Amino acid sequence: MATIRAVCRGHACYPPDYLGAVLKALTRPASQEPDRLAVLSRQERRVLAGMVDGATGPELAAQLHVSPGTVRTHTQKIFTKLGVHSKLAAVKIAREAGMQPGHAAS
Repeated sequence: MATIRAVCRGHACYPPDYLGAVLKALTRPASQEPDRLAVLSRQERRVLAGMVDGATGPELAAQLHVSPGTVRTHTQKIFTKLGVHSKLAAVKIAREAGMQPGHAAS
């Protein structure tokens, strides 16, 4: 029941065996692939930086002073431009490109 409530509040839940591989990939040293993010607008990079930080959609909306719908639109554009279908995949690409948690996007 706690998992269902967490998902309803916007948190992501993944099976424990999946998390090990995800954490390993996220802690790997960043490769030199910054061009992959060059297709993103400044605001899309800010949204992606928030995803890297683990912020939820409503948290990002408040931080960026935009509506949650605007964050959803930017998120979909990020997915399209990066050729991914999930926040996890977008964050993986961002981390591989050198984007670090806790650092605002320029």
